[in-house]
Amino acid sequence: MSNPHSSRPIRALERTPGAEYDEETFLYFLTMERARAGRSSQRLRLLLVTLEPDPGKPALIAPANAVKVFQALRMLLRDTDIVGWYRQDRVAGTILSARADTPEEETSSLIEQRVREGLLERLPSTLGRSLRVRITQQGPRRLVKGQGWHK
Repeated sequence: MSNPHSSRPIRALERTPGAEYDEETFLYFLTMERARAGRSSQRLRLLLVTLEPDPGKPALIAPANAVKVFQALRMLLRDTDIVGWYRQDRVAGTILSARADTPEEETSSLIEQRVREGLLERLPSTLGRSLRVRITQQGPRRLVKGQGWHK
Protein backbone atom coordinates (compact mmCIF):
# COMPACT_ATOMS: atom_id res chain seq x y z
CA MET A 1 0.00 0.00 0.00
CA SER A 2 1.40 3.42 -0.92
CA ASN A 3 2.01 6.22 1.53
CA PRO A 4 -0.85 8.77 1.16
CA HIS A 5 1.52 11.65 2.00
CA SER A 6 4.22 10.81 -0.54
CA SER A 7 2.53 12.47 -3.53
CA ARG A 8 1.13 15.54 -1.81
CA PRO A 9 2.68 18.88 -2.82
CA ILE A 10 4.32 21.15 -0.30
CA ARG A 11 1.61 23.70 0.45
CA ALA A 12 4.02 26.49 1.42
CA LEU A 13 5.30 26.67 -2.16
CA GLU A 14 1.91 26.77 -3.80
CA ARG A 15 0.33 30.00 -4.89
CA THR A 16 -2.51 31.04 -7.09
CA PRO A 17 -1.57 32.36 -10.53
CA GLY A 18 -0.92 36.09 -10.34
CA ALA A 19 -0.15 36.08 -6.60
CA GLU A 20 3.24 36.92 -5.17
CA TYR A 21 5.18 34.73 -2.76
CA ASP A 22 5.48 35.76 0.86
CA GLU A 23 8.93 36.63 2.25
CA GLU A 24 9.66 33.21 3.72
CA THR A 25 8.85 31.35 0.50
CA PHE A 26 10.61 33.91 -1.69
CA LEU A 27 13.79 33.66 0.39
CA TYR A 28 13.57 29.86 0.17
CA PHE A 29 13.51 30.11 -3.64
CA LEU A 30 16.36 32.64 -3.53
CA THR A 31 18.49 30.21 -1.53
CA MET A 32 17.74 27.44 -4.03
CA GLU A 33 18.50 29.66 -7.04
CA ARG A 34 21.75 30.92 -5.48
CA ALA A 35 22.89 27.33 -5.04
CA ARG A 36 21.86 26.42 -8.59
CA ALA A 37 23.66 29.45 -10.02
CA GLY A 38 26.78 28.61 -8.01
CA ARG A 39 26.84 25.01 -9.22
CA SER A 40 26.58 26.11 -12.84
CA SER A 41 29.00 29.06 -12.44
CA GLN A 42 26.31 31.51 -13.48
CA ARG A 43 25.25 34.81 -12.00
CA LEU A 44 21.95 35.40 -10.33
CA ARG A 45 20.24 38.77 -10.53
CA LEU A 46 17.87 39.96 -7.86
CA LEU A 47 15.64 42.89 -8.80
CA LEU A 48 14.40 44.85 -5.77
CA VAL A 49 11.68 47.51 -5.70
CA THR A 50 11.14 49.81 -2.72
CA LEU A 51 8.67 52.59 -2.10
CA GLU A 52 10.61 55.74 -1.22
CA PRO A 53 8.35 58.81 -1.06
CA ASP A 54 11.43 60.63 0.27
CA PRO A 55 14.71 59.54 -1.39
CA GLY A 56 16.65 57.11 0.78
CA LYS A 57 13.76 56.60 3.21
CA PRO A 58 11.88 53.39 2.38
CA ALA A 59 8.25 53.15 3.43
CA LEU A 60 5.72 50.36 3.82
CA ILE A 61 3.97 49.41 0.59
CA ALA A 62 0.24 49.46 1.30
CA PRO A 63 -1.66 46.32 0.21
CA ALA A 64 -3.55 48.14 -2.57
CA ASN A 65 -0.29 49.53 -3.96
CA ALA A 66 1.45 46.17 -3.59
CA VAL A 67 -1.18 44.56 -5.83
CA LYS A 68 -0.51 47.20 -8.50
CA VAL A 69 3.27 46.87 -8.21
CA PHE A 70 3.23 43.07 -8.49
CA GLN A 71 0.79 43.16 -11.42
CA ALA A 72 3.06 45.61 -13.24
CA LEU A 73 6.18 43.55 -12.47
CA ARG A 74 4.55 40.41 -13.87
CA MET A 75 3.75 42.29 -17.10
CA LEU A 76 7.35 43.49 -17.40
CA LEU A 77 9.16 40.25 -16.59
CA ARG A 78 9.32 36.69 -17.86
CA ASP A 79 6.86 34.03 -16.72
CA THR A 80 9.76 32.05 -15.28
CA ASP A 81 11.00 34.89 -13.02
CA ILE A 82 10.10 34.37 -9.36
CA VAL A 83 8.18 37.32 -7.90
CA GLY A 84 7.48 37.93 -4.23
CA TRP A 85 8.35 39.82 -1.07
CA TYR A 86 12.07 40.12 -0.36
CA ARG A 87 11.08 41.98 2.83
CA GLN A 88 7.40 41.51 3.63
CA ASP A 89 5.37 44.68 2.88
CA ARG A 90 8.58 46.68 2.29
CA VAL A 91 10.64 45.34 -0.62
CA ALA A 92 9.24 43.56 -3.67
CA GLY A 93 11.72 41.14 -5.22
CA THR A 94 12.18 39.24 -8.45
CA ILE A 95 14.75 36.51 -9.03
CA LEU A 96 16.16 36.85 -12.55
CA SER A 97 18.43 34.23 -14.04
CA ALA A 98 21.53 35.60 -15.74
CA ARG A 99 23.59 34.20 -18.58
CA ALA A 100 27.30 33.85 -17.96
CA ASP A 101 28.24 35.55 -21.24
CA THR A 102 26.49 38.91 -20.66
CA PRO A 103 28.29 42.00 -19.28
CA GLU A 104 27.23 42.54 -15.66
CA GLU A 105 26.90 46.30 -15.33
CA GLU A 106 25.51 47.01 -18.80
CA THR A 107 22.81 44.38 -18.55
CA SER A 108 21.80 45.30 -15.01
CA SER A 109 21.47 48.98 -15.80
CA LEU A 110 19.40 48.19 -18.90
CA ILE A 111 17.06 45.91 -16.92
CA GLU A 112 16.72 48.51 -14.14
CA GLN A 113 15.92 51.21 -16.70
CA ARG A 114 13.38 49.06 -18.57
CA VAL A 115 11.59 48.03 -15.36
CA ARG A 116 11.64 51.58 -13.94
CA GLU A 117 10.17 52.99 -17.16
CA GLY A 118 7.60 50.19 -17.34
CA LEU A 119 6.46 50.82 -13.78
CA LEU A 120 6.12 54.55 -14.53
CA GLU A 121 3.94 53.74 -17.56
CA ARG A 122 1.71 51.20 -15.79
CA LEU A 123 1.22 52.70 -12.33
CA PRO A 124 -0.43 55.88 -11.07
CA SER A 125 2.12 58.67 -11.39
CA THR A 126 2.48 59.37 -7.65
CA LEU A 127 3.18 55.68 -6.96
CA GLY A 128 5.44 55.15 -9.97
CA ARG A 129 7.62 58.16 -9.19
CA SER A 130 8.12 56.96 -5.60
CA LEU A 131 9.41 53.51 -6.53
CA ARG A 132 13.13 52.75 -6.60
CA VAL A 133 14.43 49.84 -8.67
CA ARG A 134 17.76 48.16 -7.91
CA ILE A 135 19.49 45.01 -9.09
CA THR A 136 22.05 43.02 -7.17
CA GLN A 137 24.12 40.46 -9.05
CA GLN A 138 25.40 37.44 -7.29
CA GLY A 139 28.07 35.26 -8.80
CA PRO A 140 29.70 32.05 -7.68
CA ARG A 141 32.32 33.79 -5.53
CA ARG A 142 31.30 37.40 -5.27
CA LEU A 143 28.46 39.83 -4.79
CA VAL A 144 28.24 42.97 -6.88
CA LYS A 145 25.64 45.39 -5.58
CA GLY A 146 23.78 47.85 -7.76
CA GLN A 147 24.55 51.47 -6.99
CA GLY A 148 22.61 53.03 -4.17
CA TRP A 149 21.06 49.88 -2.70
CA HIS A 150 20.51 50.00 1.04
CA LYS A 151 18.90 47.72 3.60
